[in-house]
Amino acid sequence: MIFTCADCGTKACEQMNYDKMPDASVCISKNIDQQWFKDKYNEEDIEIAHNAAVTEAAGYCHQTRLEETMAFAYRMGYHKLGIAFCTGLSTEAATLAGVLRDNGFEVEAACCKCGAIPKAFVGVAQEEQLHPERDFEIMCNPAGQAEYLSAKGCDLCIILGLCVGHDTLFIRHCKTPVTVLSSKDRVMAHNPMGALYQADSYLRRVHTFIKDTFG
Repeated sequence: MIFTCADCGTKACEQMNYDKMPDASVCISKNIDQQWFKDKYNEEDIEIAHNAAVTEAAGYCHQTRLEETMAFAYRMGYHKLGIAFCTGLSTEAATLAGVLRDNGFEVEAACCKCGAIPKAFVGVAQEEQLHPERDFEIMCNPAGQAEYLSAKGCDLCIILGLCVGHDTLFIRHCKTPVTVLSSKDRVMAHNPMGALYQADSYLRRVHTFIKDTFG
């Protein structure tokens, strides 16, 4: 097994305690000079990181992620917010849009099925559809969502329940900053962390998922 940050329990980097950090061969903080990391941040990145840190401290353990998202947008001076949502969360998207407008933000939104493009366009055969008895199904269109919201001049785009992979494409194509309000998990009531909390008890199956599923 290759040792990574996920396997380190020291949290020594939080205190800049180099004596307690693992060997430099596996420890990022020991192996790479701080300046290398600092050089990755441009002026906008620094502003985002600053306001993210202030938002974290100000709302720590008493503001919801929704409230923190609005606080971050306000501190950044973002006025026009875009919502990229799954049609399965249309009710939640409408509530989110209303909350954002009540707080003075302008809202644009694009649902995942925008464009009404059949799944055959990306090579999905009829028998591979969610409902193979139908002649066609409309694909999710995250690239289109991203391009549309970017073209509308959104200052910040908010992902609301896009599927695995679709969120990947949305982030790749979006030309504006992106944050995630909720990720998709139909089984865990859109709380993907639940699978991790149950990984060593009721959901032990996740440890052998690939082998059991694909052989």
